[in-house]
Amino acid sequence: MPESRWKSFEAFDSEQWLEAVGDARNVPNATWDQPIWSANLAPFALPARGIAPPEEGNPWQLQQSIKSHREIIPALMHGASGLRLDLESSGCDMNWLEGVHLDMVELHIDPILFQNGALDVLSLLDSGWCGTCCLEVDQAITDKEWNDHQRLFADAPDLRIWKFGIEDHRNRALNLVQAMVEYCASMDVWLQKCLASNAPLEQELNRFVWRWWTSVDVMEEVAALRALRALWSRWLKEHKLEDRPIWIDATTSIASFRDELESDHLIDLTAASYAAVIGGADGLETLPYLAKEGNETQRDSPLRWARNIQHLMREEAGLHRTFDPMGGSRTLDTWSSNMLEAAWSSYLNTKA
Repeated sequence: MPESRWKSFEAFDSEQWLEAVGDARNVPNATWDQPIWSANLAPFALPARGIAPPEEGNPWQLQQSIKSHREIIPALMHGASGLRLDLESSGCDMNWLEGVHLDMVELHIDPILFQNGALDVLSLLDSGWCGTCCLEVDQAITDKEWNDHQRLFADAPDLRIWKFGIEDHRNRALNLVQAMVEYCASMDVWLQKCLASNAPLEQELNRFVWRWWTSVDVMEEVAALRALRALWSRWLKEHKLEDRPIWIDATTSIASFRDELESDHLIDLTAASYAAVIGGADGLETLPYLAKEGNETQRDSPLRWARNIQHLMREEAGLHRTFDPMGGSRTLDTWSSNMLEAAWSSYLNTKA
């Protein structure tokens, strides 16, 4: 008679588990409650995502920052569907995009490249440019900066042009909740600017990107991304605005990098990428494993590895198939809810 290995394991005993964990059921945290196991289901409904409706599963855009002209074709040939052009794109001009079908890829362009004349807005729009040209919104933004940027892209309503999150919050010693509160405060600033202008509010609300950095703390990062998306919906409701999806771009954090072998960073990058995908990011850039930027040829292999991490998660693990893969997990739903409530409460306290 064949042996059933699965039957050799005893059924999970929740009472025995609670007794075993004892006082360790909650990990100390100054800002939100983080139980390591939840006896009751705390339903958490993840709002729709910017990239696709829930019935299309969990797709995401593979993104790559382009530092030189020679990186564009390899990135496109190896599956990048979002290209980032910014101040570090040395020598960037319109020639870089010759032969690139702009209707088949999204370009994420820093506004500075238009201000210094490196790129031409009208030429790109005529060629079918889609993607982002996001102005960072914070407390320091002026009315002129806001109005000039909005007018520049007033006739391109499908472009996303407003952004929060210019750098990894860890570099500014902010925890997850503090970073979320800062996003809501920046939204308040943006709303004041929009109401003071003649810009159509409902249209402009469809043009946001929230950038987020994911670390190796997978469960916390998954909960944070889910809470971040719900926080956007909560902010809209608070201001009596119609709900709509927010586009969230994730970038892997290098805050955990140490000075060992640079190839060891692949473990950190894989964990951070996994967290971003499971958390439901719309776009993801896995950074190359070089701790320090090398010359152009030294970047080729790290960039290939960075892309392949995402390809493996999509093509081998099938992580793109299910909307909100962690939905229904008692622990993750509880963490997401607790983080959301902690961030919202802190935000309201800043307004009191």
